[in-house]
Amino acid sequence: MKKSERIIVYQFCEISGTALIIACNVLLLGSVIIQQISGYEFLFPPVFYSLCALILFITAFKMTQNVFAFNNHLLIGLILLAVLLLLLSTFFSINPSLSFKGLSNRYEGFMTWCGYLTLLLGSLSICEEKHRRWICISILVMGCVNVVYTFLQYMELFPKLTHYSSLYRKYKLVPGLCGNAVFLAAYMVSFSAAAMGLFVKAKHWRQQIAALLCLLMAAAVIVMSKSSAGILGLGIVLLLGAVYIYTHRMDLKRWRCDAYPLMITLMIASVIVLCLLLLFHNAWLLRFQHEVEDAIEPLLSGVITEQSGSGRYMVWKNAITLIPDHLLLGSGPDTFGLLYHSVFPLNNGQYFDKAHNEYLEVLLTMGLPMLISLLCIYGTVIKGIFKRLWSKQGTMVSAACVFGVCGYLIQAFFGITSILSTHLFWILLGLGAGQLWNESRVVCDE
Repeated sequence: MKKSERIIVYQFCEISGTALIIACNVLLLGSVIIQQISGYEFLFPPVFYSLCALILFITAFKMTQNVFAFNNHLLIGLILLAVLLLLLSTFFSINPSLSFKGLSNRYEGFMTWCGYLTLLLGSLSICEEKHRRWICISILVMGCVNVVYTFLQYMELFPKLTHYSSLYRKYKLVPGLCGNAVFLAAYMVSFSAAAMGLFVKAKHWRQQIAALLCLLMAAAVIVMSKSSAGILGLGIVLLLGAVYIYTHRMDLKRWRCDAYPLMITLMIASVIVLCLLLLFHNAWLLRFQHEVEDAIEPLLSGVITEQSGSGRYMVWKNAITLIPDHLLLGSGPDTFGLLYHSVFPLNNGQYFDKAHNEYLEVLLTMGLPMLISLLCIYGTVIKGIFKRLWSKQGTMVSAACVFGVCGYLIQAFFGITSILSTHLFWILLGLGAGQLWNESRVVCDE
């Protein structure tokens, strides 16, 4: 292939790959709006699968044309191993059909997990930093759209946009564009990470103010979701951001020259947060206090009841006893509820289709080797991107990846996966990996 042809192929793959990843975020949330207005159920899974298929095609084409090089063969090997283990777990599942497509209301089976790994591959194949930045900006834009939609739901200004269940309506647990308050909180963690990345790497005070406003909106929505996992994830994002600012205070000269507008913005943000807490009265504070006490008391007393940790502790305790029988390949993707309730009865009539701990979920349903391979993928990328961020080579993408991945992995101890929120985690993970080990062979040749 001639150099001019390789350049054309490279540009086509780079732009189309970036556009498809952006489209994945935009169209997933857009499909929910259409779904809410039209009443058509679960429009987002086919949208997600179709986009992932296109991303996989473009990524495979890019690899075969030899226009970019990914210089971490270990990570590629871990991804391929994860795909193999996922396939074997599905094939030997206690219900292969269910594991392939997932539960009808979750869709967290083989197809979705392949989609997550495809997003990882597609994101790490992006070579140019400006394209990675575009993807991060798209997360910020769609995060703002999700925030507006959530506020409209809460205020019930547009009835057609408030089709959430009576349970959510009763407790004002608005699901936003994610279908569930817990998923919404997880989405906001990734949104806040992109905002924090822009904040610490902003080149102008206007960008800093915009980033602060995004952080404020994310915090407000997480408060509205009443998700303890979301609060924890947001806390990790803010903590890492604060640590980074403190450790790089001498290098961030703009913080001194832009101190005045930043102080004003922080004061306004504080007032708005205070008003939000007063708006929600002490209902949220009492609920959060109750959840904290409910979580800590069993750990201190050693007595676990069916209500401990909102029922999580009992589920975790029981689920652990099932692991030895499904250690190698698990019971199959998205079969937790089927396996769990075949042994343990309903908890006060409540059906647990998820472990409410992503690591325990993977361990029980997909086996120990799958969990180890995923942890190795996470650890490899996090270790490398941490080093890059804390050096002078760090960018907005580096910061968003570090803050987003760490925040998500912490909240995953109490959360569950969802197409509408988890896809952002895999995109950020892939962008970080691509920034570390990806390079354009076309650019190098030139």
